[in-house]
Amino acid sequence: MRGAASCQYALLLLRWLGRAPEDFVAGSVVGGRPTQLPRVGPDRLMRFDLSELHAALNVARRDKGLTWNGLAAELDCSANRLTNLRSAKLADMALVMRTTQWLERPAASFIHAAAW
Repeated sequence: MRGAASCQYALLLLRWLGRAPEDFVAGSVVGGRPTQLPRVGPDRLMRFDLSELHAALNVARRDKGLTWNGLAAELDCSANRLTNLRSAKLADMALVMRTTQWLERPAASFIHAAAW
């Protein structure tokens, strides 16, 4: 998707701003709970664990009796974009935020420290 920011690149900007991804989501956010990015040292960077996000989506999808196509329709994307999260290194930030909001989990629960 052209013009879409990578979730991994967005984390660099969010760290610099000292803001959580949910600060930029319009409307109700994850039950209104405050969110924060994890603290990482200067020798680390933050990375989304997209395979962990895929696993959480898969569990929730099954619990709700949805197919990947059904979930994709709810999230306004293709099923391939969702199933590809299992092995993806990058995804667009809008998709990541739609999925975390659908899961009703803060984005930070899928962000971990990684070595530069």
